[in-house]
Amino acid sequence: MNNYHFHTIDDIQIIRVGDLLSEFVVKEILSATQVKIDKGFSNFAVDLSEMQVMNSVGLNFLILLKKRASGVGGQVAIIKAPPKVLHLLVVTKLKPLFFLTNSIAEAIDCLLNAEPLEVVS
Repeated sequence: MNNYHFHTIDDIQIIRVGDLLSEFVVKEILSATQVKIDKGFSNFAVDLSEMQVMNSVGLNFLILLKKRASGVGGQVAIIKAPPKVLHLLVVTKLKPLFFLTNSIAEAIDCLLNAEPLEVVS
């Protein structure tokens, strides 16, 4: 798998990432994200199902994506965050900033309704 791939469902940008460990890759994804924002997209779902771990570079990506999406009235959902990533979000107190979901369908529902589901602990 490439490091990332975008596709659109219901005006929501789904970003599937292979890893978020490299600053170069994160800058590339954020640049591509800004292009999507400039085209009018505001809601993003980040599919982390291919990842096992995340470092500070990945956390920075999620924070910057949230900031950019919020700046245009949007939200960010995280799809299938592995246990180690969830733990990192809890420890860093970043978990409340994101909709945490188990599927693309759940992420879309959260983003369209702007309400979190109680599906991920």
